[in-house]
Amino acid sequence: MTSIETLNFFADKTIHDITTMVPREYGNEAYRITTEDQIYVVRRLKRGETDAQVEYRAGRLAHAAGIAPEIFLYDADRALMVLEFIPGEHRTQLNDAEIAHLARILRRLHMISYRDEDLPKIDLRHLIEPDRSEIIEAFAIVEHFLPQLALCHHDLTPRNILWTHEEPTLIDFEFAGIGDVCFDLAAVCVEFQLDREACGVFLSEYFGTASCPEEKRSAWETLYRALRRQWFARHGINSVDQIP
Repeated sequence: MTSIETLNFFADKTIHDITTMVPREYGNEAYRITTEDQIYVVRRLKRGETDAQVEYRAGRLAHAAGIAPEIFLYDADRALMVLEFIPGEHRTQLNDAEIAHLARILRRLHMISYRDEDLPKIDLRHLIEPDRSEIIEAFAIVEHFLPQLALCHHDLTPRNILWTHEEPTLIDFEFAGIGDVCFDLAAVCVEFQLDREACGVFLSEYFGTASCPEEKRSAWETLYRALRRQWFARHGINSVDQIP
């Protein structure tokens, strides 16, 4: 992105290096910018299916809660943000201590106060096509339970969680909005392929003395897998390695 140098944010900074972080033709643009005293991330949304302003608002709230990078600049005209660079790694397998820590981070996310007018309410019935009987059944099951609405990330893949030692940081809030917390919890169980015991550790840490009925957990996992499968199909993705 040659226009990085023209951003006023970098006017008083000497840029030493610009490195592409997401070199995928259909993905969003992300660049690591190294200056004389700090490293930044410049991120610009290319896909029209998300709202950059929502990502900005959700990201700011998450940063204030201490679980996401700081956003230094938001350029609405170019759907562009300059963020704090978080050094870390993406992990696809978690031990019990990491699972418990991630559960606590999600509790902090889901406890964030927000204004209804600032964030969209996500209706999964508008996103998931009921093309299989198990999806119809899963929707019927979750509707038997009272929704637990909160600010949710809605895209908790390993690529959107950075680990610095044992500390997880959430990134890329492009699909954030108000939804049922169980969707985020199901995403973690599915994406990290948690077995029954590991799911128990995760959910016990998240809910504390409360419980999550097995039927409810299973239904939400079905819905998450359906959305994941259908999203992959719409974008022509055949392998997780292709995901931006």
